[in-house]
Amino acid sequence: MSCYYCDRRSCDCGANRLYKDKIGGMISGVFSGLGEFLGINKTFLRILGILGIFMTGPIVILIYFIAALVMAEKPLRLYQ
Repeated sequence: MSCYYCDRRSCDCGANRLYKDKIGGMISGVFSGLGEFLGINKTFLRILGILGIFMTGPIVILIYFIAALVMAEKPLRLYQ
């Protein structure tokens, strides 16, 4: 299987890392980046996040903001 971005079999372009997607994101890009990394629709992850807030309270919000601080931003060269 080759890389989607650079079309090489083994690459170091950083495309298969977990990044915040600021352009596709709504607040900080955490769910958008996570959805791209896992291959899941970002809207589905956002709905799960909202349901998680109702079920667990502020724990999901705290985890979201920690992830927003820890995750690196997606480099501009990876946007198409």
